Amino acid sequence: MLLRCLFYLILLSSFSLGAQFYSLGQNPSSTKWKQIKSDDFQLIFPEDFESKAQELANILNYANKTSRLTLKTKPRKISIVLQNNTTIDNGFVTLAPKRSEFYATPSQENEGVDWLKKLAVHEYRHVVQFEKYEEGVGKVLKIMFGQQGMGALILLTTPLWMIEGDAVGIETNHTERGRGDYGPFLREFKAQIMELDSLSYEKASFGSFKNYITDHYKLGYFLSEFVKDKYGQEIWDSVMCHVVRNPFPPYPFSYHLKKITGKSTNQLYGELVAGIKRREQQKSGFAEITSKEILTPLNQDYISYENPIFISDSIFIACKISYNKPLRIVMFLDGKEKLIHIPANYDKNTLQYQNGNLIWSEKRQHPRWNYLDFSEVIYFNLKTKKKKRIKRNTRWFAPTFNENGDQIALIEYDKANKPSLLIVDLNGELKARIELNTGLVYHPNWFTDDSIVVSRLINDKSFLEIISIQQNKVVFKSSEYSIPFSYPTKFRKGFLLQTLNGNKDCIAYLDLSVEKKLKLREVVNPEFGLNFFSVDVHSESIFYSDYHTQGFQIVQSELEIGDDIPFSIPERDKDLNVKNKLFKINNYKPLAHLFNFHSWAPISINPNEENANIGASVFSQNLLSSSILSVNYDYYSYTKSQRFLGKYEFEHFYPKFFGEASYQIEPNSKIQNVLVDIQRVSYQGGGKLNLYYNGNRFSKSVFLKGAYVHDKTNYDFEEGFIDTLIIQDNTQWIAAFGIIHKRAIRDIYSPLSLIVNTASYFNLREHQNAQVVTIHSTIQGLFKNDGFKFLIGKQWGTDLFVPNYLLEPRGVLNQNFKRGESACIEYSTPLFYPDFKISRLAFIKRIRIDVFYDLLKVNDDFETKLFSSQGGTLYFDFNPLRYSYLSTFGIQLGTDRVGKLFCAPSFTINY
Repeated sequence: MLLRCLFYLILLSSFSLGAQFYSLGQNPSSTKWKQIKSDDFQLIFPEDFESKAQELANILNYANKTSRLTLKTKPRKISIVLQNNTTIDNGFVTLAPKRSEFYATPSQENEGVDWLKKLAVHEYRHVVQFEKYEEGVGKVLKIMFGQQGMGALILLTTPLWMIEGDAVGIETNHTERGRGDYGPFLREFKAQIMELDSLSYEKASFGSFKNYITDHYKLGYFLSEFVKDKYGQEIWDSVMCHVVRNPFPPYPFSYHLKKITGKSTNQLYGELVAGIKRREQQKSGFAEITSKEILTPLNQDYISYENPIFISDSIFIACKISYNKPLRIVMFLDGKEKLIHIPANYDKNTLQYQNGNLIWSEKRQHPRWNYLDFSEVIYFNLKTKKKKRIKRNTRWFAPTFNENGDQIALIEYDKANKPSLLIVDLNGELKARIELNTGLVYHPNWFTDDSIVVSRLINDKSFLEIISIQQNKVVFKSSEYSIPFSYPTKFRKGFLLQTLNGNKDCIAYLDLSVEKKLKLREVVNPEFGLNFFSVDVHSESIFYSDYHTQGFQIVQSELEIGDDIPFSIPERDKDLNVKNKLFKINNYKPLAHLFNFHSWAPISINPNEENANIGASVFSQNLLSSSILSVNYDYYSYTKSQRFLGKYEFEHFYPKFFGEASYQIEPNSKIQNVLVDIQRVSYQGGGKLNLYYNGNRFSKSVFLKGAYVHDKTNYDFEEGFIDTLIIQDNTQWIAAFGIIHKRAIRDIYSPLSLIVNTASYFNLREHQNAQVVTIHSTIQGLFKNDGFKFLIGKQWGTDLFVPNYLLEPRGVLNQNFKRGESACIEYSTPLFYPDFKISRLAFIKRIRIDVFYDLLKVNDDFETKLFSSQGGTLYFDFNPLRYSYLSTFGIQLGTDRVGKLFCAPSFTINY
């Protein structure tokens, strides 16, 4: 197990997301932070969330109690960072450094439960799970490696489906309505079981490039709950206890699960699949599936048409999602499909149409601050094909046109999650604001010229409200229901709604004339599930996206009001109430908390260099990911060399600052057959700036870096030669600009991209300098998902002792030159999507190949040399040893200019 952990730690550099360990970026430096401390947690939050912080702290107390009922451990105190500058709904718990992050802003998907409560219960379960791994061998690994040792134990022993599925189960049992009672979450796995023949455990667990396979959250919920129902609620506590005490057998999770239950993971998965099939077949005779006419073409490949908008008998608009192309908005005219637009970061189910115009919401990230993004309304004219942002830097959701198409109703959430209903014109000018204060608000729709209907959720109660714009108040409120309401649409004397029948999504009718009787009547009962709908009032037809494993199909059904929908409240714990306690709030000063040592190792791990050596290492990263430190000692046994290296990055301000210092000893080296001991002291410092723009189908990036480098090298030659001290001071400058088209899931390269890099080197003590320009480009190939990559570069330099910025041809090493030109052409294409398992050793998902030709021409004032190579690389994208993350093994074969054969294997892990 220790060897497996060392293997993981060597590869841990792949886990880095632009920083040392797990960092997704920073908040604006102007953000002022507060904190609440209790015995169990430290909650760090921006001050504009203060009015909501007391409520969240009490929810965390509740989550701490409920999330550990079936795992016998008491979690240590954890820091939780509340992110409210982003409009994305998310959350995670991670190690190295250990912390949790909550993304506070709710989405426009009404799941029937308060967002913060669901988030807290789910993520706190992960805190408890991680605590279990600090027992047994996990305790030893933590002593030896710090938190990265804990991460190694978790990732190498426990499948992701169990981690996430168990958390979804706890969230479902300890909130009013978790995802385990929510049709849109459940439908994908059920359809997968019923429509895909003989789906193996490996394919269900690891996914596929060939078919759409639902994610590990859904598989995990069904499988983990099945095992708990069969073997008791504390089965995972028993399995995890055995894993952390004896993680040495191959596939330790499956090994101990079989020892306890008598059945392998494959056998349990097979029983789950058989049971679901039986239940679904038995249910099929009790509820008639709504008849429908399919309007979109049936495909063998995965193609999903979503968010349908009815325009006329022969015209409708939808969003198209596939593995071969990025999301696009298309129009069907007399059955023929036509591309309208490729949006940027489309927020699903927000597409609306009126009078030849479309609107939808898009996410747009701040160029510098990763944790600052916006939800903006996009206006698109179908005739001119021009689009514009209604207003910049907004937190606007779910826009909808009025009948004239000159005003838009939408929902705005402030940074304390307080919702408001806004009415704006097409220029983004505010016409009315109605503050709704409490609860969550979803899917506004125009009821009359002066009123809006919205779906509301307060605690676990859903209801509709009609709000008068002129009176600036609620003029009608429906009775409260225990099932969520989405997309209320005026019809006859009431509303059509997307809601739940049991735990399956459906479309229902709420008749306001008898609404006090709490009656909902079924309109559409799909086979597996549906999403969104659009109504043709004149023909009384309804259009919606009907779910199947090959994607949503746009279908049309007659609009008939059916039977009453029975109400069923999910069984829950007796006490779901959150206690109300007052917590003390203090300031949190990021600059006073720059260092947080979380990991160490008796080897030298170099994440940025993607290697590991004999030695030692220590790592620090603060909770806001703005201060990152690594200290390494490397010993190279072959040469007896030693290196002490310290790196520090400070990313609190708009530009990022960095510093690096190293001391290197190279004994018994040789220069032209003369023995020499070399001692080198080097330090550097500077700043850099990364800017990223994602406002359309092309993402753009700008990178600027400047550094001052001081290098002092002492050459202690053998007796008879004069010792030499060389001191160099230089500056290095790098600038890059890139523009990259969105990629599809199967694409090897972007179908169109251009990246320009420039770099300069200036020695301040000598007349030494070098400049380089390189241009990278990719274009779409001749077939699906293939592509060409081109690279050209040119370097100018004054002598041989300047850095070489040009890439050498593959198979050619260690060339020094003053001037040079390089070129490369590469073609890459997928060959097969085999979804083939080799016992439990590997699950191969894709086989692809590239062929290349590299050329380098260099000159050092004495001669011109030409180097080249050609060859190809065969890649296997696979999951090794039932490891949850996709890995890639490549074997490269080529020949250089003189025909010498070279071979280069490679291995990477994709997180």
